[in-house]
Amino acid sequence: EAVDLSALSAETYEITSGGVYTLSGTKTDTVILVDAGNADVTLILNGVTLENSKGPAVYIREADKVILSLAEGTVNTVADGAAYTVSDGGSNLDGAIFSKADLTVNGGGTLIVKGNNKHGIVSKDDLIIASGTVEVTAKNVGLNGKDCVKIGDADIEINAGSDGIRSDNTEDASRGYVSLVGGKVVIAAGNDGIQAETVVSAENTDLNVTAGGGSGKTLTSSEESY
Repeated sequence: EAVDLSALSAETYEITSGGVYTLSGTKTDTVILVDAGNADVTLILNGVTLENSKGPAVYIREADKVILSLAEGTVNTVADGAAYTVSDGGSNLDGAIFSKADLTVNGGGTLIVKGNNKHGIVSKDDLIIASGTVEVTAKNVGLNGKDCVKIGDADIEINAGSDGIRSDNTEDASRGYVSLVGGKVVIAAGNDGIQAETVVSAENTDLNVTAGGGSGKTLTSSEESY
């Protein structure tokens, strides 16, 4: 199904069944809401500019898994607003892209994410960036996958006010990890570059981290590190 965001009149575009949806166009103050039960959903971003001052621009409430596929050669921008408070089912929705399901980003295009309120991309399950170019600017955390953050052959640049990449599952010893395999990752973070509850692993990754403002800064807390 092809969706021209520019033609939407409602503040919510709701996807309630599995399938492939190709999104294009420019829209403000609208959320793409995925509420598809146990189905798989693929959102192809084909030249999208989506901003929502009232909450997340993309909210995945329920699905088995969701793929954000970046169409080859396209630039796609997703942003939330600087001042809002939204909750649903006990979760504070505080990222420009917020998912309660496994979320994978892939493709040959570019995704620019602006987390103006708090975080850039949040998944309460797995967050996987398999390919593509992803640029995240966030007031707080750039990439947050509760169960894990896995990055493959992607080109990623993060500028975060707190942690660059975070995985924070404290209930399951087999989760809460960050795995980098290949790709290029550049992080500038106000606090930790990468924070994992369990394990950080990196293999053949071009990784450049400036944490805590850089080694020339003075720490104000013994709990923080460069």
